[in-house]
Amino acid sequence: MAGQEPEQLDLRDADNALERGDYGQALELLGPLAEVHPLNSSEGPQIRLLMITALMGQGQDDQAIKMCRLLSRCRDASMRQQAKQLLTILEAPSLERPERWSMRMPELEMNATGSGAAPRAQRRRSRRPPPPPPPPTGPTQAPSAGFAVLVITVLLGITLLLSGCVRIDTDLDIKGPNRLALNWEIQSDQERSLPWQAQFTQTLKHEIPGVTIEQAGPGHQRFKTAPASSEEVADQLTTLLNIAGETAGVVLPPAQLSLVERNWIVGVHQTLAVVIDLQSLPEIPGLELNLNVNHGREIAHLQSGQQAVVQLSAWSWSPLGLGSLVVLLLLGISMLLQTIRRQLGFGFPELPS
Repeated sequence: MAGQEPEQLDLRDADNALERGDYGQALELLGPLAEVHPLNSSEGPQIRLLMITALMGQGQDDQAIKMCRLLSRCRDASMRQQAKQLLTILEAPSLERPERWSMRMPELEMNATGSGAAPRAQRRRSRRPPPPPPPPTGPTQAPSAGFAVLVITVLLGITLLLSGCVRIDTDLDIKGPNRLALNWEIQSDQERSLPWQAQFTQTLKHEIPGVTIEQAGPGHQRFKTAPASSEEVADQLTTLLNIAGETAGVVLPPAQLSLVERNWIVGVHQTLAVVIDLQSLPEIPGLELNLNVNHGREIAHLQSGQQAVVQLSAWSWSPLGLGSLVVLLLLGISMLLQTIRRQLGFGFPELPS
């Protein structure tokens, strides 16, 4: 009837077949439609584009190339562009597929029953009786207290062993009346810094402010403090022992330091006594401890498990007192000379007439 619009072609069955991968059914549906609708019709290019997709799915690249060339001459510009793109893909040279990209299944020998024939050696092994099951071990139990003590002892021994192989020299110098300076050196026999030395240095910086640390060489450190009173130096020495004890995993008693001074105008007589108790320190192989007082005037070799007592008497001379003594001495000599002169009859010195 005139005035009626032509019915739109239904290609949903062919699209569904392509989505399912049933390319043969899609070609069966599209072939008759391609004969009815030529290339120059409105539905012809769409039908042939679907046929090209089905041919590519079946691997018929030659047929797909021929149809792409026909489709590239249709009146629809978008279809021509799609056909040219597909033609470029189809005419591209094929690359060889490496063998490692493929996995080959081993050939299986099947017998009449459909089951694989087992090797003779395997059949022989299968006749042997199965091995007996392992004996039951029971539920897992927590380690006993003895095991924990053993582990702690071993770890403590390793810590003490690593803490050894070093020489620690402590110098206690008298700088003046009630002025002492505490310096010490740590030198490793292995010519490298031990792990506990880094921890000792960090803790020392925090506990004793103002300490000067000098790296004299591999594993050789020098620590210097400013002169301070005897009470402050005693606290520093106790802090040093506490840090060393914590690093080695032991508790050391505080150090005892006393300084008795007596002023004689010309100088101060000082009596210094230092007591260091190492009775709780176990014997550590390779550990050498030395205490030097006043530049080596008194040297004490500290031993593990012993108590060291160091005493020293020294004078701290006063420049003002010594100067006063010299002046008094010169005055006395002058008066003595005047007395001798008078006794010899010279009398007092007179001015010339």
